[in-house]
This record gives sequence, C-alpha cells and structure tokens, in this order.
Amino acid sequence: MTPPAASEDPSPPPTHYDVLALPRDFATAQPDPTALLKGAYRRALLRHHPDKTAPDPAPPSYGARFSVDQIALAFAVLSSPARRAAYDGALALGPAQAPAAAAAAFRTGVEAVDLDDLAHDAGAGEWHRACRCGNARGYVVAESDLEAAADEGELLVGCMDCSLWLRVHFAVLQDGEAEGGAAGAEEGEVRVGAES
Repeated sequence: MTPPAASEDPSPPPTHYDVLALPRDFATAQPDPTALLKGAYRRALLRHHPDKTAPDPAPPSYGARFSVDQIALAFAVLSSPARRAAYDGALALGPAQAPAAAAAAFRTGVEAVDLDDLAHDAGAGEWHRACRCGNARGYVVAESDLEAAADEGELLVGCMDCSLWLRVHFAVLQDGEAEGGAAGAEEGEVRVGAES
C-alpha cells in the first residue's frame, strides 16, 4: 500500500475581486459601479496598508493580507471595462489562469526610467542609480545586459538590497547613427543610447 500523496493547498490564489472584496457581478449589479469600486479600493487600502495594520505576521481575521501594489493592480484592472472583460475571460478558462497571468506581469515597486536617468561609469562600462532603500548603487546595468535586451528596448533590473524594480528604457544606435546630434559610432561599433 502506497502512502497518500502530499496534498497541495487546494485553495486557488486570490483574484482581483478577492483583493477588493467585491462580488464578480458588481459591475452589472448597478448602473454606475464607479462609486462601489472606489469605496472597495479605499477600504482595502485602509484594511491592508502596512502603516495601519498590526505588526503581527499572522493574517488578520478578515482573510489574507494584500500589498498596496496588489490592491492598486486590482483596482486598475477592475476599473477598466476592457481589462476587466479580458480578466473575466481568463478567469472563465480556469480559476488558476488569471491570477497566474496577473502574477507574471506583477512586480512590487516597479519604476520606469530612461537610460539617461542613470549615472554612467565609463570605466566600469555600467550604469547605476540609487534606490529608495538607501543603497547608493542599488540598480546596476552593465553594457552586456543592454546588449542582451537590445531587441526589446527595455530591461527590468532589481535592486541589490530590496524588492524594488527598475524598468530601464533604451535604444541601440547602430553604425553611423547620431546620438543627440553627436558624431556616429565607429565602424562596426554598437552604441547604447537612451530612447528619445
């Protein structure tokens, strides 16, 4: 007789409706759901904000804790009819589909910047920027990182000390292209410059 398999947590990850404590039919239940959605957003922020909750690591009696970023994402998706319809479609495919898709696109504390916003260290061949956590070189981008992401024109960089992220936008200048009116690159050289 074989031992029973270890059971995984049968409860699916929370949906945006769970995060805001709204029923799935909230948008069709009344002519203008905007006030209901904004009220749910405010209540969720107050209920789950780290400055308002006790430091107890156990979840509060009203359910799981959600980050401010999760609450903001849920509000952004559910307040847009097009995004809500796409999200509802993903939920209809399977309860685990939509939260997994949202989690793939979700990163806590992502800030979008241009490559020109980072300090350049020509000797080391890298760009860097201070992070809110206090690390003076929290975000570091090497030329090899930019070359690897040249086709996308953006690079996602995590802070070395905390959970914040930086989305760096840039463009690769090929042979002879001018960068801000400057002379072009040498023959065969690929230069990285900020998007304009």
